[in-house]
Amino acid sequence: MTGRPGDSGSIATTDRPRDVEAPSGGASATRGKPKRRPLKWRKWLLILHRDIGFFAIGLTLVYAISGIAVNHREDWNFNQAVDEEQRALGVPSTLLGVAPGGDEGQLARDREDEVVARITAVLQREKAPRKAFWRGPDRLSLFYGEADTDVVDYLPSKGVAELVTRTDRFLIRDMNYLHLNEGRGAWTWIADGFAVILIFLAISGALVVRGKRGLRGRGGMLTVAGILLPLIAVLLMR
Repeated sequence: MTGRPGDSGSIATTDRPRDVEAPSGGASATRGKPKRRPLKWRKWLLILHRDIGFFAIGLTLVYAISGIAVNHREDWNFNQAVDEEQRALGVPSTLLGVAPGGDEGQLARDREDEVVARITAVLQREKAPRKAFWRGPDRLSLFYGEADTDVVDYLPSKGVAELVTRTDRFLIRDMNYLHLNEGRGAWTWIADGFAVILIFLAISGALVVRGKRGLRGRGGMLTVAGILLPLIAVLLMR
């Protein structure tokens, strides 16, 4: 209570600020330290998904293009382009310059080396065939290139040669070589690594999207549809 001036019975008092006790070190220390932010795993997952996705573009194209080519193996030669031609060379007696008559097939067998040399000269091959053998009573096969890239089938009775040349398809042959793992060795591990990358991209792609477009919404329905597709195909086709 504060007395008025001049009142003898009153006691004069003044308002003095009370000593405020400073809080113990907990509150002030907490204000000074930055709060820890929760780890934004989706952000890092998105970064990994993006960078690994860029890295996988080349391999994805190789396996996708090769996969389309191999899937239609019944419709075409997915490794090589085949060129077939038929050319009249003459019966063996004509090739050898002897009088016609008798069994032309037997003449070709008796003088096989000479017939092969004449066929090679007429077809303007630079080298002799690496091998020649009879694939039937009236079919002499000559192999000029590696494997079956340049094959000539000579029919003595008709005096006709069937020429078959095979050339590797540009880029597609190399893609098939990798896709089918014909080289084995280190590429086996690279292919396995690519398979792991695809698994990661599939899972991370589903997790980085939230909300109605994520797994709880449209993304989930599309995921289920994508899983059901191969299951239904197996049930119906096997």
